[in-house]
Amino acid sequence: MSSSSKTTYFIIGGNRGIGFNLVKTLSASTCNVVIASARGSLSLPKNKQLEDLGKIRKNVHIVQLDVTEDESIDNVAGEIKETPSFQGIDIFIASSGISDSYYDVLKTPKSVWLEHYATNALGPILTLQKVYPLLLLKKTRKIFFISSVAGSITGFLPIHVSAYGQSKAALNYDAKALSFELKPEGFTVVTFHPGLVSTDMGQYGIDHFAEKNINVSSLEVITPEESASALVNVFGKVVPEDNGKFFNYDGSESVF
Repeated sequence: MSSSSKTTYFIIGGNRGIGFNLVKTLSASTCNVVIASARGSLSLPKNKQLEDLGKIRKNVHIVQLDVTEDESIDNVAGEIKETPSFQGIDIFIASSGISDSYYDVLKTPKSVWLEHYATNALGPILTLQKVYPLLLLKKTRKIFFISSVAGSITGFLPIHVSAYGQSKAALNYDAKALSFELKPEGFTVVTFHPGLVSTDMGQYGIDHFAEKNINVSSLEVITPEESASALVNVFGKVVPEDNGKFFNYDGSESVF
């Protein structure tokens, strides 16, 4: 299969958690090329699993990206263009994020608000601004944001996640706005809730709620592998008519 007929994915945050499992799941098919971003040096232990995967699968390419650093964001498009046989991005997936804001709103420090907003809301958008021309090189033109129902206003979850929920609500707004702005150019912009996932970040939250005797038993906990597999299944069913929608990992439609 020629490189021009393959589907090229660019995944922000491909070195850990859901992002890494998306890389692993998508790159299992030789019909796909996966360009994954990792934060910091590849020599760091947190990136080793992605580095190892890249050695085994020649359709996995790694670029460096810190979504909170302007210089890193400015350089990422250039790094992507230097990957082997690059001809454009078909599908942009923003999967990076942080969740460490288990406070009441009135008790959340300013630094926590700013850190979550910069990473979860601004980071994906500022990165998209730089790689947008690379999406125009292909006709697929799909943009997928991994968000959370914790950012839903209509479907508000009564749990204490303050800055995390706010930042995901902001990301949801940006996705909705982009679905309107980019529709004339043939883009399909969709937001996804990946489930309550037992990543390091997710498990930290689950343990926190348990310690505080906050009941989240109604929320099913799934593994990163299960979340990624389910998301990839839904990704494959997205059509232009889904532009601007918000889906759960099981394919059901969620609410903003």
